[in-house]
Amino acid sequence: MDIEPNNNSSKLTPMTGYWCLKNGELSDYNQRVFTDLYLPLVGAEALAIYLLLIQKTTDKRIVTERSNHAELLSLLDIDLKSFQNARIKLEATGLIKNYRKYDELGEYYIYDLYLPLNPSDFFRDDLLSIFLYEKIGQSLFNNLVKKYSVNRDILNDAKDQTSKFLDVFRLNSEDLIDTPNDVSIAQNSMQSTPTKSIELNSQKNLDFDLIIDRASQLYRIEKEDINLNKDLIENLATFYDLDEIVIIDLLGRTMDIITNKIDPSQLKNMVQQRFEQRVNIQTNEVTETTSQLNSNFNRDDQLLIKQAKELAPAEFLASEKQKTGGFTGTVESRALRNLAMNTSLSPSVINILTHYSLQQNTTLSLPLMETIANDWQQNNIKTPEDALKRIQESRSKPRNPKRRYQNQISNNGRVEKGTDWSQVKARPVEQSNQDIQERLNRIRHKENN
Repeated sequence: MDIEPNNNSSKLTPMTGYWCLKNGELSDYNQRVFTDLYLPLVGAEALAIYLLLIQKTTDKRIVTERSNHAELLSLLDIDLKSFQNARIKLEATGLIKNYRKYDELGEYYIYDLYLPLNPSDFFRDDLLSIFLYEKIGQSLFNNLVKKYSVNRDILNDAKDQTSKFLDVFRLNSEDLIDTPNDVSIAQNSMQSTPTKSIELNSQKNLDFDLIIDRASQLYRIEKEDINLNKDLIENLATFYDLDEIVIIDLLGRTMDIITNKIDPSQLKNMVQQRFEQRVNIQTNEVTETTSQLNSNFNRDDQLLIKQAKELAPAEFLASEKQKTGGFTGTVESRALRNLAMNTSLSPSVINILTHYSLQQNTTLSLPLMETIANDWQQNNIKTPEDALKRIQESRSKPRNPKRRYQNQISNNGRVEKGTDWSQVKARPVEQSNQDIQERLNRIRHKENN
């Protein structure tokens, strides 16, 4: 039975319990990928925490027999602050999801552990790959790309003659028609394990049967290939507010004409180009409907909430930029898209984040957005109303200029920077690899001198 939480018990302490879940077994290959790609991002302490938590998933079967964080701290030989700082890096890179729960024994944390992305997915992720590039430099980065690259050109023009299951194995025809009861029970008892933890909330409800049917007829794109890229298609449709007809057209225009395969990189670029061409000419205007406004906020905030709920994140960004006479560029919208896909924040909350960030700077500042997104995700911000309240709370907190970056323990037990987000140093969103390399060269030049 779940117990209603006590507001005074939400701070993580060494005596707070924990429970671990895992999504798959960590193989030797996974560990090599972690060491090569994730270790430079999260650090050695985070690696130790991850490996220890993976082992702890097999310790006990009954949640009331759970251990507390003091055991982890003792085994790791670190303090609580170091543990939290390292753990949130694992969360930010999609390796852990963190939940808090209560029962008759009190509060405990649930750590849901995910396997590292496979290298191809890692390098296709803009945030992870650019951050790794910044961390290790061009030479090591390119070496890792070569190490994990797989050339499948040899399969071009090859005929697939793989045997099918029923061509090799024989089953009782009656069992095929009427599944044995024991098998049905086993199937129903197995919960599907999520393969990834990073996705954009409030996905657009797409008719994939229509997309598969038309894309296969018009462009000979196979159903399996569409299903393989289903997450990407849903994310792009949600972020850019695309319907099925537009998606089908974009798939046909960006597919590999030799293999009839979806090209994710070309698809993302084409969607972005289409968006820029459209919104930089004309942006949607949200009309005011007084009856739908929330009386708990002033008039400007009410209209902002309504707009945040009605526009997709890309459309909202375009609207905000055009209010000040600006325009929507590739780098800003791509960074916002990646942020949206790498958090659990809903599109309407992402829109409030965009509005606040553009109030602080003329262009989107990635450090500021990531700081706010981290805070909102940790504090369970679900609606634009919640987001505006959180902003108001941050503004009402007293400031101490001498210690404004002092670490604070928030109500949910995480270590976080003071919530005066306006103090986060502004930095333009990530530029091209050439820009990154130029910055790295300047840093190395200073170090050599």
